[in-house]
Amino acid sequence: MKMVFAFILAVLVFISAASLGLAEAGGNMHLEEQTESFPIDLPDMQTEAGIREYLAGEWYFYDPAYLGYKSCRMVIHEDMNVEFVFFDSVTYEPKGEYNGQFAFDRIYADASEAPDMLCLEFTDDSKLLGGDFFFLHRTVYDGRRVMSLFSVGNGGCVFDLLDPSEENRWGYAPVEMLFIKDTGEEYDLAPRRTAEFYAVYWGGYESVSIWLDDIDWPLPGGYDLEEIGSDSWYRYLTTRYNNEVPVSVIYVLPEDRTQAADGDLHYGEVYLVNTDEHGEITYMRLASEE
Repeated sequence: MKMVFAFILAVLVFISAASLGLAEAGGNMHLEEQTESFPIDLPDMQTEAGIREYLAGEWYFYDPAYLGYKSCRMVIHEDMNVEFVFFDSVTYEPKGEYNGQFAFDRIYADASEAPDMLCLEFTDDSKLLGGDFFFLHRTVYDGRRVMSLFSVGNGGCVFDLLDPSEENRWGYAPVEMLFIKDTGEEYDLAPRRTAEFYAVYWGGYESVSIWLDDIDWPLPGGYDLEEIGSDSWYRYLTTRYNNEVPVSVIYVLPEDRTQAADGDLHYGEVYLVNTDEHGEITYMRLASEE
């Protein structure tokens, strides 16, 4: 009887350990593996057709300093015609409507590769500067996509009009401009458990849970920012971290948020994150301060 009991106990211990191991493996499973079961439905950004599909739609400029304030609506059509509406920062009434067209070009991409730059020209009588831009898909979170546009820096551009103040506080466009597009897409991906990793913060719900997109950062080799020129600086901004699966995951913060998050959280910034066995955040700090 003792031998039978010992055998049963050993089996139960084995099953319990195996189950725990599977659970931990699932929680720490790389997103690449999770998405084999939950494929990410993004256009192929390695083709011009895929880029056109991705860009088409209604985008809003999202200023991290004024979250929730949409100062510009950009509607891109499949033929790359584009309509802009800029809004007043006080009344939210339209203060300018313009029509233009994007064309593709290449700076770093070879002729056989997908284009890596957008060139904007206006087709109306506004005489506004268009501009040249790198573009990059950032993430998917909360039913929306986030795209970055980077002004290449060869002069002014239409987004100089983004200044929400009447005093023309900036006088020029931000280096990186975040645009969001509502798509309704949702992905049920598990958080990483008992892990330390780098991730980009993309907002949250009343400090209870937040959206994080884990990344590879810093990249091997890095950049010497004191030696690179202005052209390379814009290239650096588009490649400063690697994101194999550009989709965000919900992470839970403890009841006392100050115990985990060191200071205010900044939209679109990189953080060093630690999680416990449940996938809840125990610590996060700006990566630039590490």
